[in-house]
Parts: sequence; structure tokens; C-alpha cells
Amino acid sequence: MPPSFGWIKCNIDGAFDDITGDNGAGYVVRDFSSKASFCAAMVFGVSCAEEAEARTIWGVLKKAVEQKLTHIIIESDAKDLVEQLSSGFFDGDPRTDAIFKDIKLFSSKLSACIFSFQPRICNYVTHELARWTKRKKTSMYWTVPPVWLVPTVEGYY
Repeated sequence: MPPSFGWIKCNIDGAFDDITGDNGAGYVVRDFSSKASFCAAMVFGVSCAEEAEARTIWGVLKKAVEQKLTHIIIESDAKDLVEQLSSGFFDGDPRTDAIFKDIKLFSSKLSACIFSFQPRICNYVTHELARWTKRKKTSMYWTVPPVWLVPTVEGYY
């Protein structure tokens, strides 16, 4: 579902391979008309899946503050992480504690920030971005979706 007028929705996903340590993250920013206005694929120095998801949310919120966005919904398939961010109580380890503090700081600079759990099927586009990033081991940012992602972006919200 697209967000209400005046809101921005960001679907995010982080991926981490426990064996190789390869990781990737992706997010897509959309407005009320379902238009994708920004996409990102990022690689971080992380050591677990939760940290990859948290770093992705950190990246989205950093971008939102830079772009002076005011009302944002962040959707993730990391249920425990979404619950922690929604409640403001973090039970992560020392690696994620600093990320959570930054997320709290960035989100406090917005008029409204909602963290929402959505199953992976609802975040299929960002799952593909995260998988692509994990394979390519490179970070990329686009103001329009890359050609290889357009069919997926247009097919899913």
C-alpha cells in the first residue's frame, strides 16, 4: 500500500551470509503515488543479519534527514528489530547499540517516523537490491531505479 499524501515510505532489506561474511543492503523510497524517488544498494562492515538491517535503517534515516523529509514509514522484514525501534528499547549487542542511538537521533529530527514490520514478500524489491549488492560487493545510489530493477519495482509496492 502506498503511504498517505505527505508521507514517504521506505522499504528496506539487509542480507548477511554467516559463512562468507558477505553482506548487502537495499532500500527504495516511494511517495504516495507509488513513484520510486530514490534507490540504494549498500555494503557495510557488519557481522550479523540484524546489524545489516540496522545499518540499512540508519542509511535511510541519514538520507531522510539530508533530504529534509518530515514524515517517513520504514518497512522491514526484521520483526525483532522493528519492535525494538518502535518501542525505543534496544537489546542489541555493543555493535548495534551505537547504530540504534544514531537511528533514534535521526528519527527524532523528523516530524514523524514509523517503523513497520512487513513480511519479505512485501519487501521483494529491496530483497533483490540486497542480494545484488551482496554479489557485486559495491554500493550504488540511484534517483531512478536501475534498468534491471524496473520490472520488479513496477510489479511490487
